[in-house]
Amino acid sequence: MLKQILFLLVFSFYSICLEAQDLFKPSTHIGINAGVCISRVAFRPGIDQDLLTSSSGGLVVRHISEPHIGLQLELNYAGKGWAEDLDSLGSYKRSLQTYNIPMQAVFIAGSKLVRLAVTLGPYVSWLREEKESFAVDTLYYKAYYERPLEGKWEFGFTGGIGIEFHTKVGAFGLRAIYCNSLSNLFPLNSDTFFYNASRSQVLHAGFTYFIKL
Repeated sequence: MLKQILFLLVFSFYSICLEAQDLFKPSTHIGINAGVCISRVAFRPGIDQDLLTSSSGGLVVRHISEPHIGLQLELNYAGKGWAEDLDSLGSYKRSLQTYNIPMQAVFIAGSKLVRLAVTLGPYVSWLREEKESFAVDTLYYKAYYERPLEGKWEFGFTGGIGIEFHTKVGAFGLRAIYCNSLSNLFPLNSDTFFYNASRSQVLHAGFTYFIKL
């Protein structure tokens, strides 16, 4: 009797798994994202900073090839940079306008209507434009003031989490993403710059909208 019950349980579980596999179909979504970036730069030795706020937006392509697992590629236009806290000495801010390309694995969980999406992967970024805004006495100038960044490229890792609502007219989502650069804004081992690290850190919060192809 016990063997028969175990057999029925195993057979039922196996049938459910087969049915779930049969119901799954690979899917591709394309959409947009927009939001706000809150950024700073991790300097070592440290620099007192205020958080710099800027906007971002771009295109998103997502392909789900296996149940709950897929790939997500984005092309975003995003602002980042840093604002220094100089107390009574003045103010300094450098805004960086960049093109970001995250290439991430995406993990999906939830129901047909409401789903949780977790993304993780590397990104590359290209500096399109930079702008300085400051009012500091020349006695307190740092070596990089009024000097453009030497490198245009940046790379690092990004991860995020979001909640999505899938409807007949598309999927609407809210998400938060953190990006941490592995490359430095300023060169190391230089006679001019004495920073051992100068890595961008960005927190992005915004929304997404997808349609299924």
